[in-house]
Order: sequence, then structure tokens, then C-alpha cells
Amino acid sequence: MAAVAAALLGAVALGSSLAAATSPISISAAPRVVSATTDVRLFGRLTTGEPGQSVQVEMSECNGYGWRVLTHAETTSLGAWETSVEPNVTTQFRARRRKATSNVVTVRARPYIFTDNHHHQRLLVEVRANDFIPRALLERQSRKRWISVRSFALGRGPFSSAADLHLRLPRGTRVRIVLSQKQVGRCYLPAQTTTVLT
Repeated sequence: MAAVAAALLGAVALGSSLAAATSPISISAAPRVVSATTDVRLFGRLTTGEPGQSVQVEMSECNGYGWRVLTHAETTSLGAWETSVEPNVTTQFRARRRKATSNVVTVRARPYIFTDNHHHQRLLVEVRANDFIPRALLERQSRKRWISVRSFALGRGPFSSAADLHLRLPRGTRVRIVLSQKQVGRCYLPAQTTTVLT
């Protein structure tokens, strides 16, 4: 029975691969790993090479409600089409032309972390993502190593998670904000800021 099940699964996978390979419409994405709100270029072509044809671009967000229409694009010379999107979470994309569906491409997202240290001994932290991120980690640099200072809570805002940190560190200390995989959950990649001077 196990061998039969494995054979059936293999046949289904092969059928899916062949269907994607022979589809008359294709899709690609660049870049494939981004910070939330970064512009991503989606592009592809019809193998028929027809210009002036409408292509329906669809998306499925992680933890979302399945596939939905993102936009429509029109093919140009040689059947090429192009559009752009700013995903806030790891998202899959596909293109559709009449009854034909393209391959699926995945764009993986990191939360975007904004910091502002204009006030001495204070650091404003804002995390932009689709989901509420409850906690982050403050680290300081010691020679060539990064040392954990403390974990801190982020407050829920209308479009982001944020915190106003009061720092008790010597002036000129190099710090950064880190979001681990556990903190961001399965729909995001880990993220960290560049070095900030206190």
C-alpha cells in the first residue's frame, strides 16, 4: 500500500510539473526576498507572443484567505507582460489567461524595522508588517560580538508595531534591533536593523 501511495503521489507531482511546464503563460518575480513594502517586479509572457492580451495576476498571502485577484496586465510585443506589487508578508503569485494558469512564484518577506535615535538615551522602534509583532530584541556590540541587552514589548498600532526605548548605555554604544524567526512567525523571515549609535 505504501508503495502504491508513493507512486500515486509521484504521478500527481509529475503531472503538476508537466502542466506548469506546458502552460502557455509564465510568471517570474524579482527580487524574491524583500523587506515589507519593498517594490517587487512581476513579469512573464504568453508563449503565443500575442500583444494586447489581458493577463490576470493573482496573489495568495501567508495566513490569508486563498487566491484573489491582484491586478490585470496587458501583453506587449512578443507576449510579454509586467506589473509591480509591494508585499507586506510572504506571498505567492500566479498569472491566468482564460483557462490557463501559470507556475507559482513565492516572494518571501521580512518585517521592515525603522529606528530613530534623535533623542539621547532614547530609541524609537517601529516594525512594519501585515501581522502584529509582539516582541523584539535589543543587542549591543562588544568588539566583534553582539550581546543581548533585553527583549522588549512592542505596542500595537494601526499600521505597525512600535516601542519607545529608554536606553541606559554609554554614548556611542553600537546597538541593533533583531527579530528572530520565533518572534516573526512562519509568514516572515528573521530581520535586523543596521547598526545604530546611541
